[in-house]
Amino acid sequence: MKVLAVATEMAGSLERAALLLRNEPLWAFGYKTADDLVQEGRTDAVIAYLESLAGGAAG
Repeated sequence: MKVLAVATEMAGSLERAALLLRNEPLWAFGYKTADDLVQEGRTDAVIAYLESLAGGAAG
């Protein structure tokens, strides 16, 4: 749920966040999706990555 909340804040909507988490490959994680990583038990890494992107975009 935390991953979805962070992604929703970044993407602007729940629907867009869900789409991105399931379909957008993340180069930093060997092109796995956030959903793949959560299923592997790497939720904290996904959250940290998303928060770092949000922090970089904000300044």
